[in-house]
Amino acid sequence: MHMWHGLRAVLKKRRQARNEKILVKEPIVVPQFTATTQPDHYLSCVAIAKNEGAYLDEWIQFHLLVGISHFYIYDNGSTDQSLSVLSAYEKAGIVTVVPWRPFSVWANTQNMAYAHAVSNFGPGSRWMAFFDLDEFMFPVHAASLTELLQAREQEQAICVTGINFGTNGHAVRPEGLVAENYRQAVPMELQRQHPKLLNVKSIVQPAHIRSIESVHWFNLKGTNKIGVNEDGEPLPRFPREDPLKLKADTLRFNHYYTRSREEFSAKVNGSNARGPQLPADAEQRWALFRQIEEFSRPDDTIQRFLPDLKDRLSAWRKEKASA
Repeated sequence: MHMWHGLRAVLKKRRQARNEKILVKEPIVVPQFTATTQPDHYLSCVAIAKNEGAYLDEWIQFHLLVGISHFYIYDNGSTDQSLSVLSAYEKAGIVTVVPWRPFSVWANTQNMAYAHAVSNFGPGSRWMAFFDLDEFMFPVHAASLTELLQAREQEQAICVTGINFGTNGHAVRPEGLVAENYRQAVPMELQRQHPKLLNVKSIVQPAHIRSIESVHWFNLKGTNKIGVNEDGEPLPRFPREDPLKLKADTLRFNHYYTRSREEFSAKVNGSNARGPQLPADAEQRWALFRQIEEFSRPDDTIQRFLPDLKDRLSAWRKEKASA
């Protein structure tokens, strides 16, 4: 009897893996629309989140600081304080929360969320950025993301390269800010030598999106390219194939891939926005964890924003307390 239970579990996991492969190949076509001359938001952000309540204030306030004016948060069934934290931002008109529990074994939940956001909220933004709650996107030298984008409005999409951060020696979650606690990352030149560490997320003009089949880039109208890098160079459909074109000199996102070791272990053993983690997923994630820990070096690029970020967080807490 135990043998048959084990066999059924293996077959179920194989079916799930096949489903994932099928899903990645099937683009979700979105309704087409023309950009308006005066959208509600110059730059908004779309993110899917589950049980990120402890980090939401820092993440939202940081991205407000660098120029994002509105957030579409797809809540993937949070059971922590996430919705309570987000409610104050909803009242302030900063966040739109969309309930987004998993609803189909055949659908990639995150791809579907992005398609929903483009279809329903896309006309209200000139640009939309798509990235996660463990990612902080920012300009390396410019004052804001909007400053960079205003000089690149001829582009349909910009693919932003991520820099992977490790545990910084934290076995459990430390008090304080993510951007302050985690300051060890894999340098770009080492990521190029280990392409599995390379990744991009996209800032896109939603009026130019044709369809969605990846959480990293989009199929665009009238072209087979997925976008350009920070220098305006077109990227191949699978950006890792040309690692020298992936740069983070003027625009990047910090990917706090691990946070603390305890938090990383919990994430690997749980589920994410795409569904339950398969054993192969866990093995791959731990392999990346080990590489990031081995290759990490000091990286303080984001630190210039910390004083203003702390001021914003303090002001926000006072505002909530007096409400």
